[in-house]
Amino acid sequence: MLSSLSISNFALIKNSELFFDKGFNVILGQSGAGKSILIDALSFVLGGKADKSFIRSNEKMLKVDAVFDNISDALKGQLEELGIDCEDELVLSRSLNVDGKSIIRVNGSLVVLKTLKEITLNLIDFCGQHDSVGLLNISNHLALLDRFIGNDVNILLADIESLYDKVVEIDKNISRLGGNETERNRLKEILKFQISEIEQAALEVGEDESLEKRYKFISSAENIVEKVGAVLQKIEQDTDSVTSRLFEAKSLLNSLNDFPSLAECRDRLESAYYEIKDVAEILDDVVRNTDFDENELERLDKRLDLIKDLKRKYGNSIESILSFKDDIKKQLDELENSEFTINKLDKEKKEITKQLETKCEGLSKLRREYAVVLEDKLKEELADLQMKGTNFKVNFDKTNITKKGFDAVKFVFSANVGQDMRDLSKTASGGELSRLLLAFKNIMLDKENKPTVVFDEIDSGISGQTAGKVADKLNKISKYVQVICITHTPVVASKGDEFVLVTKSLQNGETVSSANVIEGDEIVNQIAALLDGNEIISSTALEHAKKLLGKE
Repeated sequence: MLSSLSISNFALIKNSELFFDKGFNVILGQSGAGKSILIDALSFVLGGKADKSFIRSNEKMLKVDAVFDNISDALKGQLEELGIDCEDELVLSRSLNVDGKSIIRVNGSLVVLKTLKEITLNLIDFCGQHDSVGLLNISNHLALLDRFIGNDVNILLADIESLYDKVVEIDKNISRLGGNETERNRLKEILKFQISEIEQAALEVGEDESLEKRYKFISSAENIVEKVGAVLQKIEQDTDSVTSRLFEAKSLLNSLNDFPSLAECRDRLESAYYEIKDVAEILDDVVRNTDFDENELERLDKRLDLIKDLKRKYGNSIESILSFKDDIKKQLDELENSEFTINKLDKEKKEITKQLETKCEGLSKLRREYAVVLEDKLKEELADLQMKGTNFKVNFDKTNITKKGFDAVKFVFSANVGQDMRDLSKTASGGELSRLLLAFKNIMLDKENKPTVVFDEIDSGISGQTAGKVADKLNKISKYVQVICITHTPVVASKGDEFVLVTKSLQNGETVSSANVIEGDEIVNQIAALLDGNEIISSTALEHAKKLLGKE
């Protein structure tokens, strides 16, 4: 349960540290004092929205710490798996700065938001006026009924989900094998065409690269011959060519071998002469072996276009195309022999579908049995909440089978005897919805695993004897789980075990909300203030407050 909450620079709250106990914790304060800020701060530290607008004006960062004690063994195990030290206490810390950066720690260890939400999933159940709107959403009704049923429904749902997944997988396999005969024949023709197209191309790995090189060379052949021929002319064929001049030059130096430096020059000229002669032979070979076969160029062009087209259809490389061909050959073989396989899959599907339908029938029967129990319990709870003429019913329709079975569930309601049963959204008032939500919470106590429930003005719009009944219900709930309740109703507040007062004041030109635990006479004064509604509390209100608190 929640044992303490420390808030710094959150909205109007500058610094407040609160301590909570088991039982019924009541949060009091005038309208606008900032009671809802406590709920926002608690939600924030549990992983709720991180809005920079929460940061108090002129501050750079907000921070909220929450401490929970007597945590469950399941949560301890979860923390151990995450490598987070834990004994019997859970300490959450979350900050947010003006740049939007948030730092989260669990028992001192840094964690990400997703992990925080997983850890805090079953710590607190928030229940406010807006939560009653969830009762209006028909899509929530089946889940509420299943929660009421408990583990028995979860076992059946697990079986149904497993069978449903098997049927889906069989359908996928049948579809892969071409579905019905018409679809299968159509797919076989497509595969045969694709295989034929690839095989006729007679592709070879690496062929495209060598073809592109050859194509590039031939398409440049004319330019190559022209330029290489000009080079040959200058270095070999002209009467005044490079090789003839070099030959003459080295010959002139032959008679000067007695001079070492000149002999070295002659040797170098001779080397240059033979090097250039070698280059000339290579260039001459290029000219003689370079032709302008336009037919070959056309053949290369067509071949490259064919390969490009096959790549576009079947893969981005020749290896991919050939691999694709192997895969569809196997698929074609399967299709050619698919009749036996499909018959086998159809038979398997029928058997599993029969099991699935049986499980769904069993689930529906269970739901209908518990629906009657839920109806009776809710009507009993609502009668205790001054709604004796109320009728509540769970309506069932059958739909296509899903992982949740084939039931479509809708809650219908009548607030008065003789009134037609209608959708909650069309007949229940705000006060009636609040009491319905409270009734649900009360009968779900043994179904929920959250040790703390926060009620945010669940009693709004309720007064008189009804308020007293609501107070009794909340008090009953507090015997099973920790209750934190924001209220403006004196009789509800009087049931509290611990009290927190939220006040708002002007400090150094700034509006500041503060939250503090109150005791003794201050509790009496605050209950009396709720009764009187005046700035000056009357003696009558004080006496009434004492009576409500049992302090006469």
